[in-house]
Amino acid sequence: METPDYLTPNFRLHEFEQSVTASLKGYDNTVPQMAWGTLRHLCEAFLQPLRDRVKTPLVISSGYRCRDLNREVGGSETSWHLTGCAADFHPLDRDKRAEIIQLARLAREQWEVWKKDPAAGEQPAVQFTEFIVYPTFFHVAVAPEGTANRYVIKNYNGFGQGYRKD
Repeated sequence: METPDYLTPNFRLHEFEQSVTASLKGYDNTVPQMAWGTLRHLCEAFLQPLRDRVKTPLVISSGYRCRDLNREVGGSETSWHLTGCAADFHPLDRDKRAEIIQLARLAREQWEVWKKDPAAGEQPAVQFTEFIVYPTFFHVAVAPEGTANRYVIKNYNGFGQGYRKD
């Protein structure tokens, strides 16, 4: 199978492989074929619809992580990044942060799919796992297609003591 270039119209596979830490440490952070589908699902279910709504590019700061890279950056041993189900990102237009947080809360409260088209009879299918608000970026994880999970929004407390639920 040929490596996909674009996952969605605005997200390319290589954006999820890039890592300064991996480059400096010599880690091969190439996304394995088994994670292509989960990354595409993450983009289709959350990132592309969010980008379309806020009308600004989303910069991926951390996408897929190989085990060595994940360990190096202090990621959890069960991190969603290991399977391509998570991404850390920030909007190119920093003024869009509040709007993104509002949309994440709306998604949790109304449990709607971002790209759902009721006129076409589409039903909610996306299961968000977590959305974490950090001072300079956001973390989002979307469960693989066909799985059920509860959507949790957390705010990093900024003091290195963990998270508080929204």
